[in-house]
Amino acid sequence: MEYARMIINKNKLVSLLRLPVLRMSCIVILAIATSYSAQAQSWRIEPIVGFGLEYDDNATLNIRTDEEVVLEGLLLDLSANIKYASETTSFFLQPRVLLRNYRDEPDFDSDDYFLRSRFDYEGRVNSIGFRVNYDHQTIRTAEREISDLEIDDPDEITDDDTGLILLFGTRDKWRISPYWKYQLSNISSIGADLDYFDVRYEDVFAGLLTDYTNARLNLNYRRAFSNVQTGLVTVTARNFDSTARLSDITTVGLKVGFERAPSEKMRLIAKIGLEDVNQSGVDLDPEVVADVTLIRKQETISMFAQYRRSVSASGASRLAVRDSFNFNFRRRLNEKIAAGIGVRAYQSRGLGDSASFDDRDYVQLQSTFFWYLSQSLVIEASYRYTIIDRTPGIGERANANQINLWFVYQPRTIPGL
Repeated sequence: MEYARMIINKNKLVSLLRLPVLRMSCIVILAIATSYSAQAQSWRIEPIVGFGLEYDDNATLNIRTDEEVVLEGLLLDLSANIKYASETTSFFLQPRVLLRNYRDEPDFDSDDYFLRSRFDYEGRVNSIGFRVNYDHQTIRTAEREISDLEIDDPDEITDDDTGLILLFGTRDKWRISPYWKYQLSNISSIGADLDYFDVRYEDVFAGLLTDYTNARLNLNYRRAFSNVQTGLVTVTARNFDSTARLSDITTVGLKVGFERAPSEKMRLIAKIGLEDVNQSGVDLDPEVVADVTLIRKQETISMFAQYRRSVSASGASRLAVRDSFNFNFRRRLNEKIAAGIGVRAYQSRGLGDSASFDDRDYVQLQSTFFWYLSQSLVIEASYRYTIIDRTPGIGERANANQINLWFVYQPRTIPGL
């Protein structure tokens, strides 16, 4: 009974804290924006409007062919990129609304909301900044990874989905990530960053997906060995708290590696280490964690490739070990036409030797064709093939084909690849 009262009080506290956090985030963002309003020439606002058509032959990735949900609908994507840049400061804010309407399946209609923001200040010896992200999505989209060709930042690739998209309901996810870096000398620096996630589910059958918070603190040391190569050391600590658990899960870890940048157009990052998981009543061996990331950008080619092995949090109320591979490649064929391919694949296993609710294999392949009718109007056609096996070895495998056609109007955006 005492524990039940503690849980209730804790949930009330979290609910009360989320609104101040939202308010504080907005105040910080507005304060930064206002402080530089006098330098209007450094600001840029880019509205983007997208109208799309969608077809999906198995929208819920159901293993039974007689229960597949076929969706045909209209999409409206409204966003704005608000940017500021000076010699020492940069700021980015992107509010976005994505509306989905399916005439024959109105239960799957949704209004999804997103916020992306980032602030960076680089002084002579100190650098500070933060990232604040917010997602409000239906379970069907929030818990299904997408091989997004626009992602080229390793920190923006999610690893907390569950693959449980058969459910109705919504997920609200906050990510707050401040950082600090101090330059010890012209070849070495220290720093710290915090990655805090707060995830809440609404209208989901009790126990299948649970609210959680995941906070990770990283202490970093960098040392340049040459003009192109830098050594990296990261000490990390994490606290994972789920409403379905009687106690928090904590982890500590160490990763070492290097970053190699032979030119401004190419960067290679490789790290490996161990993460020790402390879970009450369970004796677990330390897990090997690693990531290798290659980023290459040229005038007509953009490529991102990453392998990552991580201990990941999710709404499954426990941590899991995930091996993932992410790849996207885009090429500008001429002034009017560009094309790209993307791959998102992962294998997730619950900690320990026994099979669990977390076990699943996932692969998504995407191809996209871009036709620039003008600098302001772009037509995008894409095809995605997705396959998921939620209980590997038993045969609960499902696949889906999805086709999208977008008409994008971006009057102030310089077209990319």
